[in-house]
Amino acid sequence: MKIPYRRALFTVTAAAALSFAGASPVAAQPSPLARARKAFVHGHYKRAEQTLRQVDADDKRGALLRTRLLLAQGRYAQAVSSGRKLAKKSAKAKVAVAPWVAEALSRQGRIDEAIRELTAVANEQNAHRANLLLGELYLRQGKRAYARQAFMRLIDAYNNDEITSRDAAGLSMVGRAAYLMRAYRDANDAFNEAEKAGGNKRVETLLWRAELFLDKYNPGRAAQVVQEASNIAADNPHVQVAMAHVKLAQTMDFAAADKLVSSALATNPHLAEAFFVRAGLALRDMDPRAAETAADRGLSTDATNLALLSIKAAARFLAEDGPGFTALEKRVLKLNPQYSRFYTIVGEYAEWEHRYDDIVSLMQKAATIDPQDTKAIATMGLNLIRNGQDKAGIAELRKAWKRDHYNVRVYNTLNLFEDTIPNEYVTVANTTFRIRYHKDERAVLQRYVPRMLKQAWDAMVRRYHFTPSTPVGIELYADAEHFSVRTSGLPNVGIQGVCFGKTLAALSPGAGSFNWGMILWHELAHVFHIQMSKNRVPRWFTEGLAEYETIIVRPEWQREEEVALYRGLKGGKIPRVASFNRAFTHVDDPRDVTMAYFAASQISVFMAEQFGFDKVVALLPLWAEGKRTPEVVQQALGISADELDRRYRAWLKPKLARYDHQYMPDLRPPASLAKARAALAANPRGADQHVKLALALLAAGKPQQAAATLTLALQLDPTHKDAMFVQLRLAMAQKNLKDASRWVSRLLAAGGDGYALRMKAADIAEAKKSLKDMRQQLIKAHHFDPSQAEPLQALYDLAKKSHDEAAQLSHLRQLAKLDQHDRRVYRRLLALLVKRGHWQQAVAIGESAIYLDVMNPTMHWLYGRALARSGKHISAIYEFNSALLAGPKPAAAAKIYRTMAAGYRKLNKPTWAKRAEQLGEQAAA
Repeated sequence: MKIPYRRALFTVTAAAALSFAGASPVAAQPSPLARARKAFVHGHYKRAEQTLRQVDADDKRGALLRTRLLLAQGRYAQAVSSGRKLAKKSAKAKVAVAPWVAEALSRQGRIDEAIRELTAVANEQNAHRANLLLGELYLRQGKRAYARQAFMRLIDAYNNDEITSRDAAGLSMVGRAAYLMRAYRDANDAFNEAEKAGGNKRVETLLWRAELFLDKYNPGRAAQVVQEASNIAADNPHVQVAMAHVKLAQTMDFAAADKLVSSALATNPHLAEAFFVRAGLALRDMDPRAAETAADRGLSTDATNLALLSIKAAARFLAEDGPGFTALEKRVLKLNPQYSRFYTIVGEYAEWEHRYDDIVSLMQKAATIDPQDTKAIATMGLNLIRNGQDKAGIAELRKAWKRDHYNVRVYNTLNLFEDTIPNEYVTVANTTFRIRYHKDERAVLQRYVPRMLKQAWDAMVRRYHFTPSTPVGIELYADAEHFSVRTSGLPNVGIQGVCFGKTLAALSPGAGSFNWGMILWHELAHVFHIQMSKNRVPRWFTEGLAEYETIIVRPEWQREEEVALYRGLKGGKIPRVASFNRAFTHVDDPRDVTMAYFAASQISVFMAEQFGFDKVVALLPLWAEGKRTPEVVQQALGISADELDRRYRAWLKPKLARYDHQYMPDLRPPASLAKARAALAANPRGADQHVKLALALLAAGKPQQAAATLTLALQLDPTHKDAMFVQLRLAMAQKNLKDASRWVSRLLAAGGDGYALRMKAADIAEAKKSLKDMRQQLIKAHHFDPSQAEPLQALYDLAKKSHDEAAQLSHLRQLAKLDQHDRRVYRRLLALLVKRGHWQQAVAIGESAIYLDVMNPTMHWLYGRALARSGKHISAIYEFNSALLAGPKPAAAAKIYRTMAAGYRKLNKPTWAKRAEQLGEQAAA
């Protein structure tokens, strides 16, 4: 669609005009009306309401503001009454107030009444807002042709210069109308003009602009715009809801989103958009009942709200209530036969639960009732690709791109599949797997990846008594951006592997330092979990069981997160099994997600030990039947979910008992400095509250104030360990080693010994260049917590400085059991084992090193030497060939060929030996 008006670039802003007459004369001091307006614009509604009491009741401008205040606070019936009373005063007043009366009516579900209110003024001069809302309400009814007529009245007003280049509000409404007509470029241009006219000072415009950014998958720019709005009116409930959407789109920050929604509802307890976010949060926790409760609270005000009805249907869909879902589907489509967003809302939450086949079906329905819904078409294409149907998926993406050139996910994905993959990647298929390699990595990876996948596949088929549908797509991306676009359509997704049920994608070894074998094994396990459960496995269980799979295949593949698990257990952050998904969503710190993975893996370890693996597997088909977690646990394990929780925690305690007997600081700063100060004000004699305030001050970059606050904490409690430990950190930061040593002594005297303190003591010893003391402190730290790699790494560094190879070897052996993703550990260990002739150990380490350093020719060379000295000449030659394929330098290649020739002679293959010698000579030339 093309709208013939002037073009600019792109931006938006917010806060609607409060006057239907001319500007107020400048007064020496702000009038009560001016002060009320200012308070309203900044979201201070109670203050605005109090100030308005000083304005004459017959003042039409005050009456308009009073109507808008009532609307903003969710007092919709009162807003209607107030607005209609004002409308009787003059024709201009009626035009000005009609949109706000209509919005109040529509928010009560009185749509036809609202349309009549707007239609009565739609053809009047300056009825721009009335026409914008009229168009929106027609869209809500599925009457797109009527909506276009209303929107075009706005466009015509722009083209006729009724809306001038100085009218930020009018230009913003033009941009909004263009957006709703799916003319995204035109919307972009109009919003840019609005910004030039001052729209960047208007909350309403900023929120409209943010919606456009979010719709086009640009959460970064949306966040900037919403922050601008928040700088103007942080207490505006619409700003808070927009910020909640941004928090979810950017970082899935459920806790922050929930707090924002709570604040919005405190101001407007009937705000449908807030209930929509709250219902969505519950669905991501797999709590359909809570989601329906939230939706129903919003629907009690407006029973026709399409978004709330849709998210309620999503809850029914995920709860396996087919009849309930169908009833809501019929109800929504009766209200609006073109409301394709119903299916995209349900699809969004179906994706969270791995329901990729269902998403394709849902998007097909969406495209049927609204063939112009390019987002639905794009989502269909992306999910077809996720299901391994690349050709069909690309066809849908091309269709979406033809109609909408602003969908970043479509643009990126088409570039990847049409340009990058054909030119840089190659796919090799067999009956079980279809593996995509980067062309530069294929020669090496195809020697190891299929072999490992077959080992994993055979083991899992045997233990799960299940064979997934094949072929399974295995896609290895040598570039992190390629992987990110493949999995999300956006760059920088921030993960290393993902499984879509029939296809999995992962970073290849060329993309970074990590354990590719561990990642592929983990993701392949998801194929079994997702297919056995028919895509209904809870996230916590599939993640925990996939972690368990890596633990049992190679012990060094186990995560070492005992400290985080201990803190989670002590702090009550490990949810009950029935709601364990919350551990992955409601987090205060990214480290909590790592803890959630480890906690989930330990539940799987516990269940396998206590009930046997077959009973653990038995949970999956029960979820496939649509049963909820408490019922699944009871049926498969024979105990309640609550009893499983009790036993799991009892099992954990002795495993984590070593932390009960040492000082374990957990010094995360409070959410904000203001909250820390409020907590202290509530308990001014609390040492804990003083320490929390000090941590908040440090986070705010105020170390001197923090130090003073810590002094007060220690005056209240001279043995407060956290206060002393933070003082120790401050002394270290200031390089005051004398004070730092004094704090170590005080902590030891107060019973604060432990891993954390000994590591600080080691740092002090290093700063003093006392290597002997440093070594002793590191050894003590290691004894306090053998699961931590840091002291072992430091001990290795000390041993290397002193050329103590025996100590180096000892520390590297321990490190190799702890650090699954550090190539350097395995390189160093393998080289040292080979140098010292520990051939059998070198073979074992070489096998593990393959999964971290497969593209390194030196690693293959060392591993091959160990195999040869162990009498495994065929395997050794295989590794030497891998070393050559990995691209060694000429001198190294010549050495490899010579060693290979010796191996062939031992295998009694003189012809092959001679050929290897010749190639070695050529490499050296």
